[in-house]
Amino acid sequence: MNLLELKYQTILAETQRQAHPKTQDVELCLRILSLASSINRASSALLNDFGLSEGRLILLFLLSRHPDGLSPALLAEQAGVTRATITGLLDGLEQQQLLIRQNNSADRRVLTVKLTEAGQELCDHLLPYYTEWLSGVFAYLPEELRQRLSSLLSEALQGNVLEDKSVKPFIHDPHTSAQRSYPA
Repeated sequence: MNLLELKYQTILAETQRQAHPKTQDVELCLRILSLASSINRASSALLNDFGLSEGRLILLFLLSRHPDGLSPALLAEQAGVTRATITGLLDGLEQQQLLIRQNNSADRRVLTVKLTEAGQELCDHLLPYYTEWLSGVFAYLPEELRQRLSSLLSEALQGNVLEDKSVKPFIHDPHTSAQRSYPA
């Protein structure tokens, strides 16, 4: 049974065909990507039943902690998205009548976003439901193995080379037979 998504199987097959010296490391990374994709698809399907995306869910949870509301800019910052993205997310939630945007009476340039009663009710219902689902993703693994996996993933995240912008992939240029790096 192949545990890799088809697109990752293709990458692995090419890595094996080229007899790359770190094929096992490539396969490990591709397995993690496949697992993450699988979890993300299942999460998206679950949230879709509520008419939500992960981005919209995050905004609902952020707003549920701030009954007086937050500005779109602060929401974008706390959700880790751009201001352009936040506008689309807010538009969708407003259409679902889960939030409202209010102008400040003293300064009409200031906008505050708040949950509606329906939005708060959805949060109250969805948070325990979603967290229970998340906690069950690895429930088939024994506790000791889950703790070990969590520790290993934490170590991998702490040493992640993706955060190091100086590390660049190299390619072989058949025209010059020289190695060069891609621009950052």
